[in-house]
Amino acid sequence: MTENIKVSEIPELIYKMLDEVNPEKSLEEVGHVVQVSDGVARIYGLTRAESNELLEFDNGVKAVVMNLEEDNVGAVLLATTDMVREGDMVKRTEKIAAIAVGEGLIGRVINPLGDPMDGAGIIPGERIDMPLERKAP
Repeated sequence: MTENIKVSEIPELIYKMLDEVNPEKSLEEVGHVVQVSDGVARIYGLTRAESNELLEFDNGVKAVVMNLEEDNVGAVLLATTDMVREGDMVKRTEKIAAIAVGEGLIGRVINPLGDPMDGAGIIPGERIDMPLERKAP
């Protein structure tokens, strides 16, 4: 059943609709895994992915883009291969893979993203983000 809207009510309706818009929402570029082997996932659908960009799978596993091809992206998994399956959804983080470094890392055991793995709690002190891949000095 349709309502009859008066012309004088249109501005009020437009303002009401604009109030309901959530500017925090944005479009995310997502892809799907087409192949997984030897710690590398081939992903279809990430047409704007960048080299060394950090990707995130639905289950929280992360990967780093290493190979850009016309129809797919090759990403090195930062977890075991059995945690990712064909058909899993992957999204871009739009961040270059980096690790936070500082003097607090001395003597600590961390994963490739800088998260502590030695059970000694958070890493203290000031840290600076450095890309995982850089030119050699």
